[in-house]
Amino acid sequence: MKIDYQVNWQFANSHYFDITVTVENPENDATRFRIPAWRPGRYTIENFTRNVVHFKAFGADTKTLPFRKLDKDTWEVNHGKSGKVSIQYQYYANELDAGNSYLDDSEAYLNPINLMMYIPGKEHLPVTVQLQKPEGWSIATALNFNPVKNEYFAADYHELADSPILISPSMELLSFNVGETRFEIVLQGKSNLRDREKLVDDFRRMVNEQVSIFEGVFPFDKYLFMIHLVDRRFGHGVEHKNSTSMVMGPADFQNGRFYESLMSFAAHEFFHVWNVERITPAVLSPPDYSRENYSTQMWFFEGVTSYYEKLTLCRSGLISKYAFYNNLERSINGFTFSSGRKVASPAMTSWDSWGRVGGNPPGTVVSFYRSGEVLGLLLDLEIRGRTENKKSLDDVLRYLYKEYALKDKGVPEGGIEKAVNTVSGSNFRQFFTDYVAGTKDIDYNAFLKHAGLSFSPAQGEQSLPFSGIITSSSGGVSNIRNIISNSPAMKAGLATDDLLVAIDNQRATHENFNKLMATYQPGDKILVSVFRRNQLMQKELVLEKARYPYRLLWQDENATEAQLKLRAAWLKE
Repeated sequence: MKIDYQVNWQFANSHYFDITVTVENPENDATRFRIPAWRPGRYTIENFTRNVVHFKAFGADTKTLPFRKLDKDTWEVNHGKSGKVSIQYQYYANELDAGNSYLDDSEAYLNPINLMMYIPGKEHLPVTVQLQKPEGWSIATALNFNPVKNEYFAADYHELADSPILISPSMELLSFNVGETRFEIVLQGKSNLRDREKLVDDFRRMVNEQVSIFEGVFPFDKYLFMIHLVDRRFGHGVEHKNSTSMVMGPADFQNGRFYESLMSFAAHEFFHVWNVERITPAVLSPPDYSRENYSTQMWFFEGVTSYYEKLTLCRSGLISKYAFYNNLERSINGFTFSSGRKVASPAMTSWDSWGRVGGNPPGTVVSFYRSGEVLGLLLDLEIRGRTENKKSLDDVLRYLYKEYALKDKGVPEGGIEKAVNTVSGSNFRQFFTDYVAGTKDIDYNAFLKHAGLSFSPAQGEQSLPFSGIITSSSGGVSNIRNIISNSPAMKAGLATDDLLVAIDNQRATHENFNKLMATYQPGDKILVSVFRRNQLMQKELVLEKARYPYRLLWQDENATEAQLKLRAAWLKE
């Protein structure tokens, strides 16, 4: 059986790709074609099939063949003994983010997982891809190219699905080598980049630092950073085995905040080369694109990647250790403040991501990116503490890579805990019970002390009194985004989506809410005015003492020599 894909378009401004899939020597008398129900990098069921129109099927003699739909994602074509069957359909591509596909007269951006149907049971077979390229346009992709046949090819559908493609007349290509390994940075969109040497050097430093964790060997010959630059506020990245796609904006290389954000996204997605793309959950090895693929370990594959994102930038000198501390401080406080952390554990949040299409009830979930980032920090420091700085989370990753990735196996449920125990020579059962499978409060200083750090409120700083109100703003309107369970606001009768009007007859907005709260003390009564379904309401509540005062991450001035050595090894100072 031979499988070939062709991608064309007639009117780019229509946003419709023309897709043809041809199968030579099909088996049986009927062949099924399926559009994926989800995409790697986003662990929830999507609805790509909504973009498929004008499906047709043809035999070897180009005569139309009958077909039927078996479910929303699957078409079955009856072709009898024909030696070839082709399907044609159009795919509407008008979503420019890293995980979808887009077509207009300035570019063609394809995520094959969105728009290229596969044959169930034949995902392991090699495939070829023929791409339309208008004159003067270039192609960027991690797929291999056969210049003799003028086609791209992949070892199987999984490789194709994991290889985004950009076709554009205006992309800018930068490149560098680390040893024999080639790296390409493709910039698509309006750019004010001036110092190209700095960008290339910073990327080189980042990839060198990350590969050092895995003994300096890249698992590919070429890697592609595909970066869309947009003028709107946006930040989105999706990892792939030999590439990443990012959409960033508003793009301004002269703005330090944008540049750090770009490097952070790049560091996060590149670390996925190992963590999730090769060190992958057993359920995703290989993935089933037709249904949910449940795992309790996404906090590790995504969240620990977030931890290493900033850690490797710090180790490579691209951010200071104080910037790294500030990021940890924000992450720990954000995790601690969230009422959702007491509702769903990191393990359960990982599992339940598949059922959260359209979002979650307010205050019921903490992203496994954030919880995993915090847990990664705690594991790293605790392993170093228990082993007198002889082992770390770096060693756990190396163990997982050798034990699973290099043996082409996925990590089973419980495999992360087993790896930590094996590497450390210690039993981490209680840690995983309390903080991964459970929602127990964390004594952060018990972990941070290993590196001579502490987590405590600023001296003399008074925390805001606690109301239980979390605000947000959209279109100039301030509203109550969430009410924390069993809080003064909950007891007073305030509700999520109430429009915030005033506090004690003073105008209250998302922007000035904390400033108003700072004028009160615990025990004070306040009158909160809101609109609910166009009805003005006033609710009286009694403020309480802050449940979780904002804490700062401090370096201990009296750290021991052992603590300083551990910190230096951790940060590569």
